[in-house]
Amino acid sequence: MDPNLVREALLDYAIRTLWAAVVVVIAIVIARAVRGTTMRQLTRHRAHANATILLGNLAQLGVIVLGVLIVLAIYTQGAFGWILTSFSVVGIVIGLSLQDILRNFFAGIWVLVERPFRIGDTIDVSGYTGLVEEISFRTTQLRTADGRQVIVPNGDFMTKPVVNLTRFPLRRGVVFLTLDAAGELSTDAVKAAIESVSVIARDPAPSVELRRVINGKARYQVTFWAPDHDAGVAAAVAALRKQFPEVEVRPA
Repeated sequence: MDPNLVREALLDYAIRTLWAAVVVVIAIVIARAVRGTTMRQLTRHRAHANATILLGNLAQLGVIVLGVLIVLAIYTQGAFGWILTSFSVVGIVIGLSLQDILRNFFAGIWVLVERPFRIGDTIDVSGYTGLVEEISFRTTQLRTADGRQVIVPNGDFMTKPVVNLTRFPLRRGVVFLTLDAAGELSTDAVKAAIESVSVIARDPAPSVELRRVINGKARYQVTFWAPDHDAGVAAAVAALRKQFPEVEVRPA
């Protein structure tokens, strides 16, 4: 074998190794910086701790993979295109076979980062209403009022309406009063009766509105706000029936 060719091959290999080492060092430094920046930004936005760690690690892994591909390109040169094509084909096949799992996984990351609901909230999704007990990367577990466990794929939160029943501290309650149109009803007295109930909020203030008069009957709508809807409505009905025994009182 020609010694000159051997020296050239060794020199070429040494140069490639040097460049590969430089790429590895730079990739490691950038990967750590990207991980730290990603985690700080997510923490600043109060993302879930699990999502913060996962996305920070994924960002770091992405930079490292890019560095590995560059090193591979340095050593393989002409064969790199074929290798990259092979990886792409394998990735497409895996992605198609696991598309439902991946969809739920990335939807779970979105739920943990954006936090449209949190553990302890009561939500309605896919026809189920329950208390959120656990949020994982693939599913969310609910506990219904009758003691059932519902496991909802996180992909449903991306494609179906989700109602957060406890996102705001107050819920609106409505009660109807019906009496003879010829009778008199003091709206101030109705408001005072509602405001005397401890479980009903003072702000926003209750309101009383005449909705209609038909067949000699006048119908009033009483609107109020309470932290617990059912308890507020029950207490309002009891207070109004006690204050106005001659008036028909019923919840909406």
